[in-house]
Amino acid sequence: MTTLKEAYKNYFTIGAAVSAHWLDEAADTVKANFSTVTAENEMKYNGIHPHKYQRPDFSKLKKGEKPEPPEITDRERFVHPCKELDTAPADKIYGFAKENGILVRGHTLSWHGSYPYGIFEQLSAEELYTNTVEHYEFMTQHFPDCFCWDVVNEAIMDKPEGYLRETVYKEKFGEDYLFTLYSLARKYFPNAQICCNDYNEFIPSKRDKILKLVNSLKERGLVDIIGCQCHINAFFKDSDFDNMSRALEMYANTGLRIHITEMDVNCVSWHDGPKELTREAVDNVPKVYSRAFEIFRQFKEAIDNVTLWGVSNKHSWLNSFKLDGKRVENKPLLFDENYNPTEAFYSVAEF
Repeated sequence: MTTLKEAYKNYFTIGAAVSAHWLDEAADTVKANFSTVTAENEMKYNGIHPHKYQRPDFSKLKKGEKPEPPEITDRERFVHPCKELDTAPADKIYGFAKENGILVRGHTLSWHGSYPYGIFEQLSAEELYTNTVEHYEFMTQHFPDCFCWDVVNEAIMDKPEGYLRETVYKEKFGEDYLFTLYSLARKYFPNAQICCNDYNEFIPSKRDKILKLVNSLKERGLVDIIGCQCHINAFFKDSDFDNMSRALEMYANTGLRIHITEMDVNCVSWHDGPKELTREAVDNVPKVYSRAFEIFRQFKEAIDNVTLWGVSNKHSWLNSFKLDGKRVENKPLLFDENYNPTEAFYSVAEF
């Protein structure tokens, strides 16, 4: 059987997001098929810096409701976060990759979804800057061989009329906060490629804002890669694939490299489609993968890496979501629950 990395050796490297929780059971599949790995959560801020202030379950809140921020009495642990660390899960992934000649994509340095809720908001701009510098310094020293880094993850607002997402970094550092953080990334990760990573990147209104951002970063020499998360679904239409092709063409025309960073094919709709796993959706997954990879191959001169957001359907992040109060099964990846290749695998590997 042809492996993924063998099938694409003349096109681009193939990667997978992995978790320390299930890496052991997936190890043989990962070693056989993937040239790069991304830590799914273990290298995010919350994965490195343990704390007692966990993010609340926003799904339990009413629309527009915000939980009360916690009162902190140990301010210094957040100003100087590297006094308290738990790198064991990330070390497991990083060590596995190094031992097996697999490259590591660093993910992610600054993301609004991975810092302790309500804490950074209580720091001054100077204190948050110190926190960020010390975090970046630690990450470059502890994980020196990551070949690229996603810096500010998902910085673009979804709404067509908005531009940059409202985050604590923007609040504290101002409208030009991205230049501040990407400049720090350039300084502390001089040997790594710097990536601007976002989702819904093929939708024209968001695509144009991503282009605005990456071009402004490029003018300052602060970015090398456009990261396209590619969380797509089994209901993709011809027009959606047309948008994908057009977006990749426009991204390629910037002269920056392209990574497909978090690909999966969701079988369940969060909006107007089915709220449970259907035969039709499962049957569509190989077709969607086949057509998407056909487009990726057309852009092989611009795309350097395609990463799947997981290995087996057993452990996809999409299985953690609830719709109408119940957890919904999903089959968004290329290997089944026993790490056997699925029809979707063959639709990608055989062309």
